[in-house]
Amino acid sequence: MRLRVRLFLLSGMLLASYIASAQTVNQRNNHNKNLESYWEFGLNLGFTQYYGDISNKGYFKKFSGETRFGTGFFGRKIFGELTGFGGNISYVRLASEKDKFANGSALNFRYEGSNVQIGVHGYLSFSNLFWGVEAARPVNFYGTLGLSYISWNGTVTNTQTGTVLIKNGNNAAGVSYKSGSVVVPFNLGLGIRLNDFLKLNLEGSLQTVFSDDIDYYRDGFKNDILLYTSVGVSYLFDHKAARKTKTRKPTGSEYDPEVIEYEFSNRKESPAPAERVLPALSLPEPKVLPKEQPVFVDYEFRVQVLAMSVKRIDVNALAKKYSIETPIIENTFNGLYRYSTGRFNSFREAEAYSKVIRAKGVADAFVVAYKGNDRIPVTEAMKKR
Repeated sequence: MRLRVRLFLLSGMLLASYIASAQTVNQRNNHNKNLESYWEFGLNLGFTQYYGDISNKGYFKKFSGETRFGTGFFGRKIFGELTGFGGNISYVRLASEKDKFANGSALNFRYEGSNVQIGVHGYLSFSNLFWGVEAARPVNFYGTLGLSYISWNGTVTNTQTGTVLIKNGNNAAGVSYKSGSVVVPFNLGLGIRLNDFLKLNLEGSLQTVFSDDIDYYRDGFKNDILLYTSVGVSYLFDHKAARKTKTRKPTGSEYDPEVIEYEFSNRKESPAPAERVLPALSLPEPKVLPKEQPVFVDYEFRVQVLAMSVKRIDVNALAKKYSIETPIIENTFNGLYRYSTGRFNSFREAEAYSKVIRAKGVADAFVVAYKGNDRIPVTEAMKKR
């Protein structure tokens, strides 16, 4: 009955947390509605420490022989860079010792075991929750809360004689032990972006088991606890982002209009008219007008800094990342979201600015031309302007 009540309360907490975080997205990020959902799949490796009845050492003392290898895999859907929901599976090994009972008498028990865990979890980005949602945040502090089922087996031996006392819970006469239970894992992690698709994860997981039978011994602890510390890498996958087109410089075959030359070999040339000599006229000296600023009559040059097939870029974050002082303009062309900056009347000025942008770290920056909001090809005649 107590277990059912705990599960009910936990489910309510998960649901309330998800609803609250979803409302936070709507309230704080109406200005950034272009954030997309995507999938994240990851693999982690680390070490596990067991805290139960056969255990009396602290975190650092357990490194002398009571830590074991563990690994896990997870997949989750991220909604708007803030919340997520997914599943996970893991396999870890356990080890711990206890030399004395609580009253001081000798015990000399050692436990060695392993377990498999499978479950679901909710995800929340604390960085985006407290400091505003930012697409592709370089460093992200996050947490997960889950509900899983854990299945275990192990052996209890006497450290003095080496005698096997209990193996998989079957050698204890008159005592019945469980081999599986519900577990609630609470994870805190730090995600570091390596590029647009890869992320490094440093994570710690505190897992409370709703059982006292993992080590087949009951002496004080009502819930066995596992502590899993890991490092892993995850891949950010989205079917649109996976088809991301790399920005490249336009070629004449793609953008330049077809030029058709006509020959008029049979046309007779008219003789040049005789030169006429006109009398000199006395004209008034022209007035010197003030120099006017260049006017963009029909088209203008810009510098393109990025092109993506999915609308997931915060232009303010992009400008801040590369220290771009001129406004960044977004346009859609050939199914891609293209981001350009600067407005120039001559190709030479735009080309010079593209070198400045490349020096800031945008290696693929190049000159493009726009007529209003429409991308137009850059011709040789335009380059001489």
